[in-house]
Amino acid sequence: MHWTILLKSDPEAKGNPVLHGLRMAASAVADGVEVSVFLAQEACPLAFLDEQTGAKQLVHQDLIHELQELGAKIYVVGLEWLHQSEKSLLNSSIEVASMKTLVRQMKISDQVITL
Repeated sequence: MHWTILLKSDPEAKGNPVLHGLRMAASAVADGVEVSVFLAQEACPLAFLDEQTGAKQLVHQDLIHELQELGAKIYVVGLEWLHQSEKSLLNSSIEVASMKTLVRQMKISDQVITL
């Protein structure tokens, strides 16, 4: 079984949809589900290393690292922001992906979750 989780909400959004998505992904991986997480739109900044990360973002970063240790793939989608950012600040364990990659992953997934 494979899930694709698309996180596009602001990590600071009311209700914590990004946090819930990352926690759901970790639980699914721990339960034997293969998971691919895509960071897009407002969630893209989570793909970057930031020395001034707040407490809430540190929780997100810890969950992302936990997911990777468990074998989940983490991707970031959206080239328009990449040209404006220092590519060297991109977390090296997060892969840059295109919309084509996202669509292909969604096609082969048993479950697609968007938050």
